[in-house]
Amino acid sequence: MTDKEPGPEPEGDQPAEPENATRKASEAALGDSIYPHTDTFYAGPELNKGVPTDPGFIRVLSAVEITIGVTLFTLIVFGVMYQVLGRYFPSISWVGAGEIALMSMVAMTFITTGYLVGRNGHIVLEMFDELLAGSRLFVALRVVSAVIMVIISLALAYEAFVKIETEWGRLSAAMHVPMGVLYLFALVGFLSAAIHSSFKIPFANRPERKLDIGEMEG
Repeated sequence: MTDKEPGPEPEGDQPAEPENATRKASEAALGDSIYPHTDTFYAGPELNKGVPTDPGFIRVLSAVEITIGVTLFTLIVFGVMYQVLGRYFPSISWVGAGEIALMSMVAMTFITTGYLVGRNGHIVLEMFDELLAGSRLFVALRVVSAVIMVIISLALAYEAFVKIETEWGRLSAAMHVPMGVLYLFALVGFLSAAIHSSFKIPFANRPERKLDIGEMEG
């Protein structure tokens, strides 16, 4: 039986492996993966770094939209939780709780339309973006897209304005709220979407702001 000769011991202040060895290994593994890197709020916290600051009017409009949206979201949670409590305590059950949650959900969808459009948070089909990126045609594509979005938003705003008058006489079943109130949120939301889209046109040659969940935490 022979004893193994002791090898050189690592120094106390020097790690056995470089600090970035694990990071390089993970990057190499990611390069071979079928799932490409994704820039999300958590994976890329500096997603909007270098993007020009929004004009003051847009910042104020976005803050108002987020405030109303958060309020409506609170009403959704309240309505749903009150319905849950009503099942366990029938004496406090109220049919209006479900109606509050439902109408708040619809209103929140409308009121946040402009905020999402202004930050590329709406559903889009980017078929030519990768092909034209970095060229003048890409700027032209962004201008055309913004103009089309303005036209569509104004058309939907007009339809919402018409529906306010026609639906105002129809009341909800539980709380008797005029259904035209929902179209007020739609009118404001689509007008906001047209404003946000129009502000994109003169800045089509600059980096576009992306939806950042951190902006809504305040």
